Amino acid sequence: MKKSVNIKLTTIIRQPDAEDQVMELRSEGVLTEKNGRRYLQYDERQDDLDIRTTVKLGETDAVVMRSGGLQMRLPFLLDKEQTGNLRHGEESFMLTTKAHELIMTEGRFKVRYHLALGNDFAGEYEMEIQFTEGTK
Repeated sequence: MKKSVNIKLTTIIRQPDAEDQVMELRSEGVLTEKNGRRYLQYDERQDDLDIRTTVKLGETDAVVMRSGGLQMRLPFLLDKEQTGNLRHGEESFMLTTKAHELIMTEGRFKVRYHLALGNDFAGEYEMEIQFTEGTK
């Protein structure tokens, strides 16, 4: 099954001694179901980079994969540390996530997690993707 969807992505970044940063993205994408998993694909543009994003959604886990202007793999498993990576140009970083909340419903995915970049704590992140049937 494959269908067009409208996507609203909201990310909140909380860092010690700093105001919360809130970012919002709206895009069109495709939702595919295959082997009991859902895959959400959409394009985004960040800092003059064109990025193709795929979010692989399971009942208790998820992975955000980005390709194009930057390469990233960001895995989530509730209450367990997971290791991913980020590559931008010649630079490469190890990412570590620990999800404290992971919610998957018919039209919504939400994850709240701690993120470390290498050995450095990067903050608490909250990412919510809402997707509704598109018009295409």
